[in-house]
Amino acid sequence: MVSRHVSPKSRFARSATASLSGLGGGAGRQVYGLGLLLLAMLFFMLTFRGKAPPVLDRVFAAQSATEPAIAERRQVTAGMLDGAYHDPADRAPFTQTPGYTRLLRMLTDHVRPGDIVADPPLFDRNLAMVYPELQRGETVKVRGIVAAYWAEILDNPVFELHDVWRVFLTDGDGEDGIVIDVMNRPPAFEQQRDLVEVTGVFYRLVTYESEGGKVREIPYLLARSLVVVPDAPRESPFNSSSLVIVLIGLSAMVIWGIVRVIKARPRPQGIRWRAPHIN
Repeated sequence: MVSRHVSPKSRFARSATASLSGLGGGAGRQVYGLGLLLLAMLFFMLTFRGKAPPVLDRVFAAQSATEPAIAERRQVTAGMLDGAYHDPADRAPFTQTPGYTRLLRMLTDHVRPGDIVADPPLFDRNLAMVYPELQRGETVKVRGIVAAYWAEILDNPVFELHDVWRVFLTDGDGEDGIVIDVMNRPPAFEQQRDLVEVTGVFYRLVTYESEGGKVREIPYLLARSLVVVPDAPRESPFNSSSLVIVLIGLSAMVIWGIVRVIKARPRPQGIRWRAPHIN
């Protein structure tokens, strides 16, 4: 009986087929799972830009507040400017109440040295959406992209102030909206591109209807002026070196896992070539 000669190309094709088929079982599923894990991590980092999802921030903000602290703060703000910070109440639409006018008068009046906050804290939007009382009346700093703005005429002028500039700010993704009434005319800037900074006081939560007909609820601040942040870097999930290090580490772990899986799979039996035996 004459054995069939097997060419080197055929041996290579069979060996490659056996290698790929070896990944079709449990080892293949492990490699596929590790690949999906890497894609999920990249999606999370690109979507949330290295930050925790807003829903998590709201959960932790809710846990950090207590009813006695909120009630105490409410009592304090109720006595400020004859209750101006509660006129009108949270979630009321835009309206120029006597309390609103008193707040504008306070901001346009002569500023005493003791009223100046040298380094105001950043506004905590998530906390304000859950417990607005904890930041009401505080001087805070806000940064964002101007989504829209216009001049709003005052029903009752305050001194020489006949209108304010209503500015809607968002983050780089067009989310986390904030509205601010600015008394001084804003400087020249490119809408929906330039990063601006505002130092003002948190007034209340306001409800309004968007152009698409949706009812939205966002924080409402009052401020004297708005400035453009010069040469502001664009937000990127890879601006922080620590994020790059974490991404490299996670990628290395996934690659190491894939190599371990490939090495652990059973090796296919090699095909030996034997010289034909002639009787």
